[in-house]
Amino acid sequence: MKKAKSKNESQQPEINKYIPSIPLKKIPSEKALQILRKAGHDVNEEQSEEIMEFLYTIVKLTLKEFFTSD
Repeated sequence: MKKAKSKNESQQPEINKYIPSIPLKKIPSEKALQILRKAGHDVNEEQSEEIMEFLYTIVKLTLKEFFTSD
């Protein structure tokens, strides 16, 4: 089920130029949801996917910061 694009999603291409395209092994959404709930967070599947995408972005930016010479 696709959701309508929000204002933030319409700005995504502009933001993506700062995020390196580093391939990461991603955790399945069911596992991410299980981990978040076990940690005490009451989230649904959509929220857990958004949280994981945010965390992947932070990881990519951190890797870029430490491992590139720009």
